[in-house]
Amino acid sequence: MADMMAIISKLVFEKAAGKSPTVGTQLRMERYVSANKNLERLSDGGKLYLVTVRPPDEALWLVAILEDPEFDGKQWVAKKCTTPITDISALRSKLELESGKGLAAAKGALGMSLQTPRAVTAGDVRLLDKAAGVGAVEPPNQSVREGFPAAPEGAVHTGSGNRRSLLLSAVLSDPENHDARQVYADALVGANDPRGELILLDCALAGPLSIRKREALRTQRDALLATHAKTWWPYMDVQYRVHRGFVSAISGGPGKIDAAAAIFDAEPIVEVEVRGLRGVEGVEQLLEMSWLPRVRHLIIRGKIGDDGFKALIASPALDNVQALNVTGNRIGAEGLAALEDHLPACRSLVLSNNKLENGAMPGLTRWKHLSQLEMLYLGNCKLTAAGVGRLLDGPPLSKLVKLALADNQLGNDIGTTLAGKHQQLRALRHLDLVKTGVGTTGAKALVDALFPSLKKLDLRANRIDVNVVTADPRISA
Repeated sequence: MADMMAIISKLVFEKAAGKSPTVGTQLRMERYVSANKNLERLSDGGKLYLVTVRPPDEALWLVAILEDPEFDGKQWVAKKCTTPITDISALRSKLELESGKGLAAAKGALGMSLQTPRAVTAGDVRLLDKAAGVGAVEPPNQSVREGFPAAPEGAVHTGSGNRRSLLLSAVLSDPENHDARQVYADALVGANDPRGELILLDCALAGPLSIRKREALRTQRDALLATHAKTWWPYMDVQYRVHRGFVSAISGGPGKIDAAAAIFDAEPIVEVEVRGLRGVEGVEQLLEMSWLPRVRHLIIRGKIGDDGFKALIASPALDNVQALNVTGNRIGAEGLAALEDHLPACRSLVLSNNKLENGAMPGLTRWKHLSQLEMLYLGNCKLTAAGVGRLLDGPPLSKLVKLALADNQLGNDIGTTLAGKHQQLRALRHLDLVKTGVGTTGAKALVDALFPSLKKLDLRANRIDVNVVTADPRISA
């Protein structure tokens, strides 16, 4: 068993992180493509520390830590790494490596000196893990550091650096971790920073409260924002939305968002709406943004067309996107046919207001990750019941919770089409058939179908017998 260090080339790193990567970004790497024989020592277990050298001053960045990777003949594969990019330049003179020679490379030759994977010592492992924010548990009664209260029992050791920055990094690297926000807020409150109070108020408001308590907390929150919002968020070029004390969503043109890129260093942004994209050129401009790999919900407002859509989904920067909204972007069958194995993490896909027509459905069914979708929006896509049938003839949509088909001329046939596939739609809770030409016969077929999870059937703006409507509480009409 051995622990190793290997370098990621500038080209490969920037393909994953963009041309302007930032410390703190979580790339979630899970593989290292190399057949170097030095790495065979990992076959018995160990850690693979992946680093890269950044211009212009040869900064050394720790990019990922692969735990117990396994070799498949071409690459070393492990679980996805959640360690954020960390600047470890300060460790260059401290790392010994198994050779005992350390990283004593001549100026300008650090990258070249790391071309051969190196074994690291147990002392090196402690230094690297500490820098990355993983390591030993702090003693419960550890003394106060840098004006912040001692970490609670069971907290992860944060090292001797700036604790506020480390706690913020934990929030940025895992936006869904509400405990990390709580710990960060407590530290700020202990230092008399009003931002901590805002975070605690926002977290409380997100939970169950009495009407009176909620009104009181909102009043406190509004007062804090009136006093401090412009100081906390001086981003004039973009619109933003605050959730649980942090900016979680921003919107604007790609140039304006990139001009405010510093916001990604201070806020756990998960949703970005990009406006005004046109064609492949606009998409390529977006793909150059260093913050893109951190986005989980991406909304494109523009006219990117089939070629732009193909360029967008093919980028590794979208591998972590969980929700993609490309409403009204002039995408057709050619674009959907390119989905193939792209967008591996996507669980919500909004394709509304694109002229897909029935011919685009075979391309959608060939998408490798279609069966993982939880929400699919196909409103106003020029579909008929036959087109929906083609979609349902593909992989079972066993995880689909919402299917939105509004503003398509589906007619009564959609009732029998969907009813015949109810076993493939076992998770479906919300079916949107607003303004689709469904009549009483189609509605009756849907009502009688044994959808096991259906809670809402939206049939508004259709001509349906009132007796059918009132007979089933699931129907909105």
